[in-house]
Amino acid sequence: MKKYLWVSGLVLVMAAPVFADAVYYPPQVTGARDRASIRHYLYVKNLTGDKKAIYDEYGYTPYRLRLNEYGTMRERWTYYEVGKVFIFDQCGRLAETHNIAVEHRRDWAYERNVPGYQEDVCNDN
Repeated sequence: MKKYLWVSGLVLVMAAPVFADAVYYPPQVTGARDRASIRHYLYVKNLTGDKKAIYDEYGYTPYRLRLNEYGTMRERWTYYEVGKVFIFDQCGRLAETHNIAVEHRRDWAYERNVPGYQEDVCNDN
């Protein structure tokens, strides 16, 4: 009987690492980028109503403002690429929609209006 217990204990110790992959380990949040990703994920997950509909149609915008206007909270989302401004009341319902001029953003970081910057420079020496 003792030999059976020793053998079964040894088999259990040897087989335990095989089952370790099936155990769920929560992700570790270790830096500023991970914390920002978690905050963004939780923000999007908790959207409801009109905000969720606007987010599903237009996506995330970094241009969000919470405004305290005379004791009432309003939130303004601006989408420069499509020329829209959405204003939500403090309950998350869409209160106003405005059209603005569309801003065509540059795709490349090096395309800046810098004095003396020439994009098509030929370096034939």
